[in-house]
Parts: sequence; C-alpha cells; structure tokens
Amino acid sequence: MKALVAKYGGPTALLNILTDFYQRINNSHGLRHYFFNVPLKQIVADQFELMPYVLRKTTQEYRGPIQQTAIREIRVRLHVFEDVIKVLHLVLRHAKVHYLDAPLMASHIIEMIEETRSRFADMKRSVYKSGDIKPQVLLGFFQTQGIASHYDEQMNEIFSKHGAGLAYPLFTAIDAPNKAIHLMARVQAHENADPREIEQIIQAASAKVPQIQFYSYEDENEEMQMMVEGRYTVPTQYDVPIRLLQRVTHQFTWRFEDAMKVDTRELLAIPALMA
Repeated sequence: MKALVAKYGGPTALLNILTDFYQRINNSHGLRHYFFNVPLKQIVADQFELMPYVLRKTTQEYRGPIQQTAIREIRVRLHVFEDVIKVLHLVLRHAKVHYLDAPLMASHIIEMIEETRSRFADMKRSVYKSGDIKPQVLLGFFQTQGIASHYDEQMNEIFSKHGAGLAYPLFTAIDAPNKAIHLMARVQAHENADPREIEQIIQAASAKVPQIQFYSYEDENEEMQMMVEGRYTVPTQYDVPIRLLQRVTHQFTWRFEDAMKVDTRELLAIPALMA
C-alpha cells in the first residue's frame, strides 16, 4: 500500500481520495450511515497509522469481492456495502488510479476503514496501548486464538506453532527501543545446499513477496547450519489494533509460505522450530 500511495502522489493524494470518498458517501441518503459517528479526521489518521498492519495479499485474492471485516454489530447490508465499494472505485478512477491497481488500493483502504468503524462501535477493548506491549501480553494474544505458543526468555522471542490460522511456525519479538514488533519465519537449509543457490532463492522470494525482508545466516545453535529468515515489522508507537494484529500475523505466515514455493528443489525444506 505504501508503494501505491507513493505511485499516485503520496500522502496528499491519499488524503484527497479519502476526503472525496467520505463526502460522496455522506452525500448519499442510502449510504451515509456507513460512516455514522465516524469523523473523517480519524479515518485519515488510521489510514496512515494502520497501513503496516495490512499486508499485501496474493493477486488471486484481489480478484474476488472485498469482504466486510467490521464487527458484526455494525456490518451493513450486502447491497449497501457493494454500493460503498462502487463509490470508492469511482473515486479511484477520478484520481486516475490504474484499473489494475484499483482493486488492491480499494481493498486496503476499506480494510482499514472497517477497523476504524469497529473501534468507534466496539464495547470491548480492541487495542493494546503502546506501553502494554510486553511478552506476556503477546503470549496471551496468541494463546487466546488457540495457537500453541511459548516464550523463550533466552532468545526473548515468542514461538507459535503453525495451525489455528498460522500457515507456518512464527517467531515474534518485541523491539522496545524502536517501538515495533518483528514477525519472523525461519527455514533451515539441507546440509548439502550451496550458499549461492540459497542466495538465488532469497532473491526470488524477495521478488515474489517484496513486503517481507529475506536474508540468510549461519545458526550457531545448529552447528553453523545455514538458515533463511523472513521478517516483517509492524509499529507499536500508536495503539496496536488487536484485530489487525491477528490478521497480519496470519497473513505474514501465509505470504512466507507462498514465497518459499520458489524453492522448487526443496533446498529449504525444514521449517525452523523452537525446542
């Protein structure tokens, strides 16, 4: 989404898109309740603050209809939601967003707006404050989803087994000085893997899923075994939206697994696990 925003004029252009969209919806008698009690100022702020929590999906996923992700209590009727999406596409067309980019941009904008709408209507706690982000809080975050997880004090990481929404084992670390959470997945190379071939895999994976940073290293705990790690970082300087955090942790593992499909020779066939 950041790349798309930059491509079409930067933050000012996104602000214009959001403002036009908001005004068109509020000027429509049959659609104005979509933004009931939600100010434009908050929608704009959340678009910029929450952008890192919406990880790019596969091209195939953008070909389907955009789904409502707001809490059940404020979901609008299907025909209303479809009309809202039509208005957004009209706005994007007016902003000269290319028709191939419009589905991606519309999907990301709506996902963040759905979170903003939910937070205004939610009667329960839906965010973690920046100061709340501690290992035990994140451990509880995973465990309440039914994800088998535990905290490694020595590594200062939470390890979560795949399943219950995670497509791949997940390592999570809190970077307090930089106010961030690092999401990581690791895979171990076979002993006979050539480092040059591993580097080719990393380059191919980076090209396929550029949102994830891929690199290799030798793991001292595994007798200097070659490892490949994928990493994605989300900020914690603002409130951390629990729903979007859940979504991005799941999506990260799905996208990492998708990136590993470039390893057609299965040189990286062993997921890294925590003892």
